[in-house]
Amino acid sequence: MKAPQKLSPNQIITLHDFPLHSEQVLKLYFRIYQKGSGKIIPPCPVLNRKLVEVSFSGKTKDAYDEFMSNNPQAEYFLLDGSHKTTAAALTGMPVSVMVYQEDKDIKEARELVSLGEIMSLTVQDSIQGNVNELKGYFDEKLIFETVEEKTLRMIEERVIPEYMIEYYHQRR
Repeated sequence: MKAPQKLSPNQIITLHDFPLHSEQVLKLYFRIYQKGSGKIIPPCPVLNRKLVEVSFSGKTKDAYDEFMSNNPQAEYFLLDGSHKTTAAALTGMPVSVMVYQEDKDIKEARELVSLGEIMSLTVQDSIQGNVNELKGYFDEKLIFETVEEKTLRMIEERVIPEYMIEYYHQRR
């Protein structure tokens, strides 16, 4: 597995969890990024979109193609880490990711969990397993968004704490 990469929130296609499942976890990651300590946050697992997009068909493919025509910079699908990626977007920080390219990358990441380098890993054991999971996920709900787009929607709908919204606007 390659060393973690830094990506912009507009390069990552995110998951549907809206609003986020735990405001407390978002608050924790937000504070870490806000205080300039984001480098201690473990990377989020992602897959290159080229591995995933070939699995889409029908309405899912149509929705994905429309999304990509407006977001050609979106190169990766998030597998886990919505709270981390949202906190990074709110604070204007890049997102640290580990790109899974083959099954051994996932195995290596699981070993990092056992060593405490990564807190948890809620992904399938193979690239194909993760592709299948994402396919089912997006077949069920035809919404594609970048981390940046979802974060802006959270701000607009005010489903996150006001101080985070104010911080986001102040830094712009």
